[in-house]
Amino acid sequence: MPNVEEYLSQIKDLTIVPPVLLSILSLDDDNELSFGELEKKVQSDQILVARLLKLANSPFFSRGNPVANMKQVITRLGFKTVRSMIAMSMTDSLFSQGNYKKFRDEVWDHSVSKGILSQMICESKKLKKEAELAITCGLMQDLGRIVLNTIDRKKYVEVLTEFQTSDLTLISIEKNQFGVTSYEIGSAAARLWKMPTIIIEAIDDLSKPKTEQKLLGQIIGFAGIIAKITGHGKKEPDTDSNFEEYLSILEIKTEDNASYLNQLGEKLKTSELYQFCSTL
Repeated sequence: MPNVEEYLSQIKDLTIVPPVLLSILSLDDDNELSFGELEKKVQSDQILVARLLKLANSPFFSRGNPVANMKQVITRLGFKTVRSMIAMSMTDSLFSQGNYKKFRDEVWDHSVSKGILSQMICESKKLKKEAELAITCGLMQDLGRIVLNTIDRKKYVEVLTEFQTSDLTLISIEKNQFGVTSYEIGSAAARLWKMPTIIIEAIDDLSKPKTEQKLLGQIIGFAGIIAKITGHGKKEPDTDSNFEEYLSILEIKTEDNASYLNQLGEKLKTSELYQFCSTL
């Protein structure tokens, strides 16, 4: 079977991740120059502009005054929220490659849920810096699955079918079918495409013991477990034990785990960002 380097040679000339997305992810944090660059890049996609205008004028974000252009949208929603939404909109097309529902349901919905839940957890812990990065990093953590799906869509359908009909972990089936894991190929691809360091670190954390992950990686990992428990992706044999371990590591106290999970699950479903994704 091919190794990571051989797979990378197959994809290095493919435009898997749109250049405009890479440039948006690499924009410096909120400043006048990056604000203008973000506005300029979004303007070229009329469908995306319409979606962002709709969200900015929704009851959740509206302050009574309608917004009519991207400058006002970015001002109202915030630079980082708009950047996250652009990432969601653009990665939707990546997760949809192959035109089959299985990949979108198992991988895309899980990735979106993980990103939004990780932002919620960061906010509950008053981690402003991590909250601003959580959605984008949560989404891009599953880059390796996009790459493997692009390399051989038929084989990745087989991976997902076996996963959904067995007690094996998704990562173990990937290794058996492709000879590499999505963690390995995702990390290598992110470096190949010179993605921001914070995204590379989030992908690298997937293959590390929980106690060795960075704080944001731990929170995204925890959010991914919560996503599976609340119906966004299939639960795996170690899902419940991983939930308990992350609770301990992150020092999160709950009165009742079931109530905690139910509250987060409901908050996710009613999230404007999640509803935005459902329109993609």
